Amino acid sequence: MFALLIPMVLSLAPQLAGMIFGSKGADATAKVAGVVQTVVGAVADLSAPGGAAAAVAHIQTNPQVANDLAAKLTDLHLQMQKEQDAEADELRKDALDELKARLGDTGSARDMATELAKAHSGLAYGSVVVSVVIIAAFGWTTYSVLTSHLSATDGQFGSILVGTLAAMATQVANYWLGSSIGSNTKNAILANAQNNLATSIPGHLLTGSKPG
Repeated sequence: MFALLIPMVLSLAPQLAGMIFGSKGADATAKVAGVVQTVVGAVADLSAPGGAAAAVAHIQTNPQVANDLAAKLTDLHLQMQKEQDAEADELRKDALDELKARLGDTGSARDMATELAKAHSGLAYGSVVVSVVIIAAFGWTTYSVLTSHLSATDGQFGSILVGTLAAMATQVANYWLGSSIGSNTKNAILANAQNNLATSIPGHLLTGSKPG
């Protein structure tokens, strides 16, 4: 039904092409059809057989109706664009909140270790011991796999074990390196992200208040 209207609609409002053929095309199509129905009124019923053809003929033969439809389609495009922008802003805000939460969790773990060290608690050395064990296990296992003549099954198991320990060793490196120079870099990245998002997210989204 609406396929008959698409060429005529896009000739009046080509900017709607991205909406109609986008990820939410069905919703955009329904809204456009509603605007067309409002403009043609009782002249054509788009839900009835032949209604779309009658609507196209009516619009094409009446310049004033075509102009009215073009204006309403432009307004519809602006409205849908604002909705898309608001959704994108909300996604960016959620991404920033998630980033802040992750960095906050990492910072909290390091702060706790620092406080334990100041209190001369034996728990302060827990992270050191775990890190040494992981690195040592990674080095010994890698050496054993590379220098031993293992069967196919044992070799496959050894490779999996090395891969697992390598991932753990990477986390150890990230923990210790991130606690010094890396933490400053992360703070700079977070600050830059906050500044960039502040210019694109409306103020009421950040504060939680309703727009005036």
